[in-house]
Amino acid sequence: MEIIISIGAKISEYTVEPIGRQMGYLFHYKSNVENLRIQIQNLKCAKDKLQHSIDDAKKNGEEIEADVLHWLSRVDRMISQHTDCFVINEGRANMRCLSGQFLDLGSRYRLSRKAKKMAAEVGTAIQAAGGFNKVSYLPILQSIFEVKGYVAFQSRMSTFKRIMETLRNPNFDTIGVYGMGGVGKTMLCKEVAKQVKGQLLFSKVVMVTVSQTPNLENIQQEVAEKLGLNLNEKSIPARADRLRHRLRQEKKILVILDDIWEKLELQDIGISFGDDTNECKILLTSRSQDVLWNDMGVEQTFLVGVLSFSEATNLFNTIVADTIKNPNIQPLAIEIVKECAGLPIAIATVANALKNKSLPVWNNALQELRISTPTNIKGMHEKVYSSIKLSFDSLKSKEAKSLLVLCSLFHEDANIDIEHLLRQGTGWGLFKGVTKLEDARNKVVTLVEDLKTCCLLLDGDYSCCVKMHDVIRDVTISIASRDRHMHNFGSVAELEECIMDIDFRESTAISLSATDRNCHLPERLEIPKVKLFCMSSRSRPFWNLFMRFYDGAPYYRDLTIPNHFFQEMKELRVLELINICLRPLPSSFSFFENLQTLCLWYCDIGEVTIIGELKNLKILDLSGSNIEELPKEIGQLTRLRLLDLKYCSKLKVIRPNIISCLTSLQELNMDGTFIDWEVNEDNGERSNASLVELKNLHQLTALYLQIPYPSILPTDFFSEKLERYNLVIGAHVRYVGYDFEISKHLYLKLNKRDIFNEHGIEILLKKSETLFLNGLEGLNNLVHELDGEGFPQLKHLHFENNGGTQYIVESMEEVHACSAFVSLDILHLERLMNLEKICHGKLTEKCFGKLRVLEVDSCDKLKNLFSFSMARGLLQLEEIAVTKCKMMEKIILYEAEDDSQNVSYKTIQRIQFPQLRTLKLCSLPNLMHFYSQVETNCKSQRKDEQLVADFSLSFFNEKVTFPKLESLKLKGSASLKEIWCDQSAELHGDEEPLFVFSGLRGLTLSELPNLMHIWDDNYPKDRAFVSLMILQVLKCDKLKNLAPSWISFQNLIMLRVSNCHGMVNLLTSSTSKSLTHLRVMCISGCKSMTEIIANEESEMGGEIIFNQLVGFEVRRLPSLSCFYSGSFMMVFPKLKYVGISHCPEMRCLSRGAVSTPQLNKLTLLDEVWEDEGYSSGDDFIWPDRDGTELDFDELSLSDDEVDNYKQVQELIEGDINSTIRHLWEKDQVGLALQQLFME
Repeated sequence: MEIIISIGAKISEYTVEPIGRQMGYLFHYKSNVENLRIQIQNLKCAKDKLQHSIDDAKKNGEEIEADVLHWLSRVDRMISQHTDCFVINEGRANMRCLSGQFLDLGSRYRLSRKAKKMAAEVGTAIQAAGGFNKVSYLPILQSIFEVKGYVAFQSRMSTFKRIMETLRNPNFDTIGVYGMGGVGKTMLCKEVAKQVKGQLLFSKVVMVTVSQTPNLENIQQEVAEKLGLNLNEKSIPARADRLRHRLRQEKKILVILDDIWEKLELQDIGISFGDDTNECKILLTSRSQDVLWNDMGVEQTFLVGVLSFSEATNLFNTIVADTIKNPNIQPLAIEIVKECAGLPIAIATVANALKNKSLPVWNNALQELRISTPTNIKGMHEKVYSSIKLSFDSLKSKEAKSLLVLCSLFHEDANIDIEHLLRQGTGWGLFKGVTKLEDARNKVVTLVEDLKTCCLLLDGDYSCCVKMHDVIRDVTISIASRDRHMHNFGSVAELEECIMDIDFRESTAISLSATDRNCHLPERLEIPKVKLFCMSSRSRPFWNLFMRFYDGAPYYRDLTIPNHFFQEMKELRVLELINICLRPLPSSFSFFENLQTLCLWYCDIGEVTIIGELKNLKILDLSGSNIEELPKEIGQLTRLRLLDLKYCSKLKVIRPNIISCLTSLQELNMDGTFIDWEVNEDNGERSNASLVELKNLHQLTALYLQIPYPSILPTDFFSEKLERYNLVIGAHVRYVGYDFEISKHLYLKLNKRDIFNEHGIEILLKKSETLFLNGLEGLNNLVHELDGEGFPQLKHLHFENNGGTQYIVESMEEVHACSAFVSLDILHLERLMNLEKICHGKLTEKCFGKLRVLEVDSCDKLKNLFSFSMARGLLQLEEIAVTKCKMMEKIILYEAEDDSQNVSYKTIQRIQFPQLRTLKLCSLPNLMHFYSQVETNCKSQRKDEQLVADFSLSFFNEKVTFPKLESLKLKGSASLKEIWCDQSAELHGDEEPLFVFSGLRGLTLSELPNLMHIWDDNYPKDRAFVSLMILQVLKCDKLKNLAPSWISFQNLIMLRVSNCHGMVNLLTSSTSKSLTHLRVMCISGCKSMTEIIANEESEMGGEIIFNQLVGFEVRRLPSLSCFYSGSFMMVFPKLKYVGISHCPEMRCLSRGAVSTPQLNKLTLLDEVWEDEGYSSGDDFIWPDRDGTELDFDELSLSDDEVDNYKQVQELIEGDINSTIRHLWEKDQVGLALQQLFME
């Protein structure tokens, strides 16, 4: 009986319970579907929350983590699946009910079951959204070596070549370049850096200036930043250990230390590569060979000598241009060139000073060059001194001379910001008669441009910055010291040496640009005539002052100032302190009756009430300091023109009515700081400032402000007077990245647009050069509704998160064309869910005429990007990126201008994008063509019409050309069958086939399941794809082979093919012979591939040589029998790494002879190893035009990376064929090796 009961229970368990569960899907249909709807809504909220973090990260230039992107993609599929399976079907079911039809129980069962399963998956996704530790990361900045003005002089070519040869030689680790100041050592080394990166000799090149007074901490910091390393340690030895550990992780790196004056202990800095340094080298430059040989111990040195007379003459004549044609000047030119002694910097400065000058000026210049002698400047050639002094004396403007002297007070190799010079120059009284700061700023820019024209200043590393050549700086410091009593000291010790000097009391300017934070300052400095005093702690370099790379990190503020230090500086007009402890402010501040500019940057500040006594102050800048409260006494500064509080993150209190008292204020900067504005209520007391106070500042022309809530904006707050602004309204954004050369930035995150007119925002919209729009629901036509004039000044437009806008530009009149965005440089459109067209209607020729970058993301109703009439005007376009636009079918839509329906192949006009360099089209499932015609309803087709049909089969055709295209990525388009069509036969005579993409350097094809052909068989062999360096083909199942036999990949460096299950082989042997520069190859997941290189039956004896191949992998290729089965000998002279995984039929590398002289072992990858061995995802940073961004150490697997996933097999008698055959045979009996070679 018990057995019967047990059997019955089991029957119930296996029948009744499952039946009940299945019936439950029918009974709980509504609750399951409703539960899924709620879960989907929660998922959308989680996605939106995460998207906000992503948006902020992107605006800060950060990259998004791969797992976050994967989560977003997965969530998009879930939401789309819910819409397709439930929202649409539910609507259909309701319609059937209304029409009296019976419910489809089968459908209800399936949907209910699917809803319950999806709800569980959605719940897991929601939980995962809260598990991300971070959504983004800061990418390592790639050093790009711009060598502006470099001339490859014939006399230096042999030196240059020998330096390059030595860098290739594994027997040399440290190399030196020496020569006198101004001879061109730095320029030559920058060219070396550029070339070694382009030739892939090193994966990374780091160049740092050491200078005459080296700052070890700054050198460490600069090297670390270029390696993407955060140095959090405080002491120099600890930082050195951290840096040393990071450098030893590099396989091939070149570190260039420029301008070394004396012995520098590299170990103390942390520049050390360990024992195996064959691939890592150091290049040093100095004015002294003794320093290189004796102090630094370099193994090989190279002299950079002066130019030959003919080279010097040619350089001089090129600069002075037509002036040299005057026969009376020509003999003077010969003598002047002789006086320059073959030194490039002397020639350039003198030539620029004399360009377009009259004969008497030339005569005087020659005389000045002959009588000038250098003062005591170490390493200075007398001819260099005299030539630079001549250029200085030749400056017509006293203001230009004074500005150049100000620049010399900065530390060596400093990036000198225009805003920094504005603050110093204004306080110093440099701009006589100029009362407006904007006029003074324009004056600074004009003077800087004049000085750059004279070669006395150089372009800085960042926009709005300049630099000084160290030789010009030395001469200018000498002139400033001797003639103007302006001194630049490298340390307090140097300062103390001069204190007892009689002339020191005559000093008018003192700069202590790199003070050690542990030093002790004298109790007071008796320099009664000083007008400018600048002091900076060593712990923070100057180039961060104006927030180029602000990260909010704490700075050392150990250096303190004695209470009476400034007591004898009563004439002081400019005081600049950087990274100093000012708790409390020295009482001697009260003696600054004449102070005009006070800058306390990144200082530790306590009580600042005493600043309110500085009644003549014009500029107060407390940027980055930790001030907590702005006291009421600041309101006494009625002459203040500029108040800068940016990035004072601890500032929480600004006493009421302080700002309104600053009636002379012209510029207010509160970027990244105070946001706790209070609303000005009637009869209500406030504890903090209100925005209404700013309305009393009638001279305000520049405003940098964050307003988190639009509701607190006063009526008519913004006015026409604003000439410079960066305003964030309606969003909590710590920092919005922007171009520093643009002066009007506006960021709006609003739910409605009816507040524009109330607060004056509409005025700003019309003036803005950069515009971020987030939201603005109810907006249909951007241009028509926000600015009928078409935003004529706008350069950058970023519009996102809007569900109503149909058109960005719509011509409201059929006859008259619309003119809009005539100055626009960058256009970014994202998540505009109702956008149907960017432009609708007729446009003028200038509309979008300056557009350089176009990015479109997640605009689901957009079917095409441009009409033909719009596209033909985009002559400046350099980059197109379109992603996740579900309805996108074509990029350019051709429409006959006369509205004719008779579109023939001949009548379709050609179009060219002459400047386009990057084209990225991803996740566009309906994309079919780049350029196609409007569909017609014609039933009959003549020959021409058939050509139109053929023309539309492929993605590209010769009707559209890209002469400068360098990077192409196509991903996630199921409709694409052909990339390039066969139209070459249509060309006649000498017509140039520009459509062959001869300049293309990077090509990625991914997730194109119906792609059958990539290349056009009729392309000219000598021009098609000859520049291609990176080729990736992923998940293209119908592709039979990679390339036809005619194609040549003579410049290909990296090849990756994955999950192309239709491929039987990869390349023909004839194509393989062209791969002379291939460095890395990875083939994986191709189920049908039997060999990598096809065996062509017509082959006779010969060899296939892969000259540069250093590594390749074959993984998960179940049908692969060998790499090559033909008769050619396979030669791999540089092959060092071979990885194999899951290739059970592979019995040898080649049926013929194989040569691998540098290969010692095979790496047998474990089954857990996947495609990320070479790169994560499909994106790859392919080389720029100089090849400077390619890093093969990151492509090939390091030993550390492989250790956890591999076994190693030493080559048997050095023969890879025998080794693979041995492993295959051993596999028959070895269980461990079975797991390595079988799926």
